[in-house]
Amino acid sequence: MRRVSRREREESQRKLVVIGLGSAAILLVLILIVGATYQYFLLPNQKLAQVGHTTITRGDYWKVRKLELLNEFNQYSQLANSIGADQAQQYQQAAEQARQQFQTVESDKPNTTTLERMVNNEVILQHMGDVGVSVSDKEIDDFIINAFAPSPLASPTPTLPIDPTAAAWAAASASPSPSPSTEPSPSPANPDTASPSPSASPTPNPADVRATATATFGQYKDNLLSQAGMSTDDFKRLVVRPEVALNKVQSALQAEVPLRAEQVHAAHILVATEDAAKLIVDQTLKEKDFAQVAKDQSSDSSTAVNGGDLGWFPRGVMVKEFDDVAFSLQPGQVSQPVHTQFGWHIIKVMERENDRPVTSEMLSALRGQAVSKWLDKQKSATTITWESGLTAPSPTPAPSQFAPPPDSPPTPTPTPTPPPTPAPGEESPGPSATP
Repeated sequence: MRRVSRREREESQRKLVVIGLGSAAILLVLILIVGATYQYFLLPNQKLAQVGHTTITRGDYWKVRKLELLNEFNQYSQLANSIGADQAQQYQQAAEQARQQFQTVESDKPNTTTLERMVNNEVILQHMGDVGVSVSDKEIDDFIINAFAPSPLASPTPTLPIDPTAAAWAAASASPSPSPSTEPSPSPANPDTASPSPSASPTPNPADVRATATATFGQYKDNLLSQAGMSTDDFKRLVVRPEVALNKVQSALQAEVPLRAEQVHAAHILVATEDAAKLIVDQTLKEKDFAQVAKDQSSDSSTAVNGGDLGWFPRGVMVKEFDDVAFSLQPGQVSQPVHTQFGWHIIKVMERENDRPVTSEMLSALRGQAVSKWLDKQKSATTITWESGLTAPSPTPAPSQFAPPPDSPPTPTPTPTPPPTPAPGEESPGPSATP
């Protein structure tokens, strides 16, 4: 057996060390590659939610959430710098909270509000065609320019119409009560010496306004979008396009709200239990006037003082259970007890019209509800799935306290009772000595 020399042993050991170091280096490189692949490719492309055929990825969520927090930080910081020191602290704390959350977006659990907003945006984008709406690239570019322009470039959004009769009602209710006349102030003896009216500002040059908007957006991109990891295309896809779509869907749906509709003028009595409601219907209303019973027993303090009067309202303003019964009654009829989430109602219809103008207040309420009702309907018809570990946000709980329609009579302001006038020879009562 040949004896191995010392030199050969050392050479063999060196080879083993080189092989070991090489293997370790290769393993380390593989670990780094796997880690980088996970961190920069697999994790950003991980699904957080699926809306129909579209996937909302973790990477897109990071971008949107970071931009939200950066905007919050800037807004709170500006508010803190523009108000008194006594109120500045709360805005400074809010800005600091946004800054800290920005640092940990990628390690924190997804924010439910932000993710739900992204889901809602995707539902709107997928269903906007149902109301005849689409969004072009030009509209997206124009939106950005107008958002960052120092003065408006686009024509103002047309005011939604109102029935002429309803407009006259609104004007009459807004007219101030005539005040006692006073002597008119004398006019200047020489009209030419009156204070001159300020001259109108020159109309900005559209090309200059557009150039300023482009430069301002460039600063926004460098200062905020870059920190959020957003490219201009990301900003258009994740922020601007959904915003334009929402605005157009909202305009289309609000324009569909009718200016005239079938309406009833009704009153109600609200109580907590069915037994109490049955007692009122079977006994109390046979002995007392409906309005008086409402004043005495209705738990709806906002209408009880007016005898339960709800004013005029069309379908869709009240909850469905209430609507169904109210619109089945004829003037003078009183319903059996009706159960809703607010309790038990007894409803009386005083008047009804098949084609009555919808007031401006009621139109505002109906138009405000149009998008939320449409979105809820589209979401229920869309397959939405959430990543394991995430749960769909709970639906907004139905209100538990009854709110009267916008046109219900206002609650009267109590008139203070004047102190009694002392009889001749009596002293006026002075302040009590008891604290």
